[in-house]
Amino acid sequence: MVPLTVEHLLWRMSNVHPASEIVSITGGANRPRVVRCPFPEVAARARRLAAGARSSLAIRPGDIVAVLAFNTVEHFEVLLGIPLLGASVNSLNARMDADVLIEQMLSPRPAAVVVDAEMVQHPVLGENARKVLSALDRADIPVIAVGHIDWVEHSHAFAHYEELIADDHPPVTESVEDENAIAYLFHTSGTTGRPKSYSVTHRAALLHTLSQATTEATGLRSDDRVLPLAPFFHVNGWGLPLTSALTGASLVLCGGDLAPARIASILDEESITVAAAVPTVWHDVCSVITAGHAPKPRHLREIFSGGSVVPQPVVDAVASVLGATVSTAWGMTETMACSTYERAEPASSAGKPIPLVEIRIDDSGFDHVPGRPVRGTLEVRGPFIVGVHDSDTEWFDTGDIASIDSYGRLSLHDRAKDLIKSGGEWIASAELEQYLCTHPSVSAAAIVAMAHPRWIERPLAYIVTTEANINDIEAALRAYVGERFPRYWIPDLFIVVDELPRTAVGKVDKARLRLRASTETEKRSEAIA
Repeated sequence: MVPLTVEHLLWRMSNVHPASEIVSITGGANRPRVVRCPFPEVAARARRLAAGARSSLAIRPGDIVAVLAFNTVEHFEVLLGIPLLGASVNSLNARMDADVLIEQMLSPRPAAVVVDAEMVQHPVLGENARKVLSALDRADIPVIAVGHIDWVEHSHAFAHYEELIADDHPPVTESVEDENAIAYLFHTSGTTGRPKSYSVTHRAALLHTLSQATTEATGLRSDDRVLPLAPFFHVNGWGLPLTSALTGASLVLCGGDLAPARIASILDEESITVAAAVPTVWHDVCSVITAGHAPKPRHLREIFSGGSVVPQPVVDAVASVLGATVSTAWGMTETMACSTYERAEPASSAGKPIPLVEIRIDDSGFDHVPGRPVRGTLEVRGPFIVGVHDSDTEWFDTGDIASIDSYGRLSLHDRAKDLIKSGGEWIASAELEQYLCTHPSVSAAAIVAMAHPRWIERPLAYIVTTEANINDIEAALRAYVGERFPRYWIPDLFIVVDELPRTAVGKVDKARLRLRASTETEKRSEAIA
């Protein structure tokens, strides 16, 4: 039996899609560095990387190679090449707190760490990267250096990436034969506490890639040009890089500068047909184009969005400004991301599960409302669901409160931890957020619980508004919520903010908002007293 391994992706890049390419655009808008590599050349470089890592750094099966880099061609080559040795890739999130980042890097200890100079020199994330380099130096872990800076300043043990992939290393003619060998390490974003880590096998990665390639998922084709703005450290960029390798869709990678005007220019100049990012990115890109600061893309067909609810105004803006449709995707690190897709109603439905994924609702302890789909806890199973630890079950409890309609479409109502219980009645914060975002004056909304002396908990709304005059916005939104929901669902407070705090992967940071809500509650109590 032929094992399911990453080797198959390299074979397809070399033999099936020779006309496809990887475009890596780094260095920012002022001094861009553009590298264009045909698929066969990238596949050959990935193989030479494996050979160099084995010969020069003694990387062996079971070892880990960590990566601290943006979405670049070198990072992509690492994702493809290192697993050939039976070793695994641990892509690190430089947006994490430095202590957490270093802990993820060192536990388990890597055999080497790929570090990109662009990351080290980044105006925001560079400090974390330099702390990582100091920790590597203290731990005597070699650095694989990408780019040109004074690496001696940061490490006493380093090898230059381009020298490592020189042709004079004995080639890796064999590949890992065990499809259950670990290929990647994934980390959650830490929105519910300390980040969790999961191991992903070659088999799981390949099956997920095959599923993502279907028309019920990404539907990518060999004539597509894909811009994945989801960082590689987040579930391999939502799986799009590997799916592109499988389908032959050309891949455009834009490094660490995600300025909206730059993204808009890349969409147009590189004839992007499909792109992926969280809703905030698309809101900002549409805004700069509308303001005349960037060109309108001429070839964009579809965008994928996830991480949070896609507001209807964003869906409308993508259609009118970008000339594209929106497909929303739901998933978690534990499900390897993008486990359902919805194209018809992206602002209200999470869609149907992709092939090989099954979903069900556990309605234990939930009341059933006649005429409405049963609500309960969403459970998922499939051959690449990595979150299951209980050997007695194949089902993973997502912690989402959801329902499934008669057409098999998933609707997400809340996270179990985000439900607000007011006077014994449940209020689904996600439903409120989703509805508030349909108001023409609201571009983003987040609901958290605030303490109340009588009702124990009451909803508090943080909103980002498009209105210049915000004096009457609270009354308007109270009336708007009252048209749809019971009175006790109407938030006690509406607080206008310039922007919502975000986690390292672009999700709304509810933990920070809850801390702020406790302060708002104290102010309210003092005012009442």
